Amino acid sequence: MTTPSGDREKPGERVRPRASPAAPNPGRIAPIPVGFLLFDGFQPIDLAGPWQAFSTANEELGRPAYVLSTIGGRPMAATSDNGLLVHVAHTLAQAAPLGLDALIIPGGAGVHAATRDNVLVEWIRAVDRSTRRTCSVCTGAFLLAAAGLLNERKVTTHWRSAARLQKEFPRLSVSDEMIYCESGKYWTTAGVSAGIDLALALIERDFGPDLSQRVARRLVVYLRRSGDQRQYSQTLRLQDRAGAPFGELIKRIEGRLDRAWSIDEMAQACAMSRRTFQRKFAAHFGVPPMEALGALRREHADILAHSGKLSHKDIARRVGLAEYRPPEPV
Repeated sequence: MTTPSGDREKPGERVRPRASPAAPNPGRIAPIPVGFLLFDGFQPIDLAGPWQAFSTANEELGRPAYVLSTIGGRPMAATSDNGLLVHVAHTLAQAAPLGLDALIIPGGAGVHAATRDNVLVEWIRAVDRSTRRTCSVCTGAFLLAAAGLLNERKVTTHWRSAARLQKEFPRLSVSDEMIYCESGKYWTTAGVSAGIDLALALIERDFGPDLSQRVARRLVVYLRRSGDQRQYSQTLRLQDRAGAPFGELIKRIEGRLDRAWSIDEMAQACAMSRRTFQRKFAAHFGVPPMEALGALRREHADILAHSGKLSHKDIARRVGLAEYRPPEPV
């Protein structure tokens, strides 16, 4: 007997249908139910950022592509600074009929207390059995880990909490550099604005890159970041430490990366001799001047490449590189 997929069925053996590829389906009509699990002490932007991205996708499509819900153990949840109370639309007991396709768990200062709430953790385990995607934003990964869902998986969280996550849950492989990480059905992200990156990635997976780009433009997101982009960039590292006498130099370099900056030109901008400049720059930033310049150029080149609008030759010209090759995916 031949199955609809074309495979031959042997006597006594049932051929399983081939799994459909995880590809965008822009023609999908049925709304996708997405639930946000709230607890006292959650970080409000971890809810508001992705919520707005999904809502904007609905507006761009002109129909409810996503149905969004808040879920929690109590009718109200306080944010991490206790300055904002958020209405919870569904209690844990009321959430089953929602038929969640995706569960998203925000982070926040209250997440560690939440990991000790056995009812909440067991609810996460139960819901995870039927979700297509289970996600965390920032330190929400601690709740997924407490539920035992991330064992033996590569995950990420905010870089300041990565060491603690690894120590408390040693069966995880924690990266402190990624913006978001996909491991099977589980998505984990870095902190704060990374929740928007997560939502944009899910929108692209569901409906294709055109919609996610339109949403990004509506949200005035400077860049749709890939998951393997570093959380804490070389540019930020230099800016954070760019006090006197190097602050003005870093600004000038970033404004004109296409220039052929020389050691002598950089030293002159700082009113130092060549030798003194090299010694003080390396002591201040931890790397020699030309290494820092190269890192800035490569990082800005990666940002331009992710926009998808420039050729590699144009990117190299804009940042002062002889040539540009995008990094290999992680």
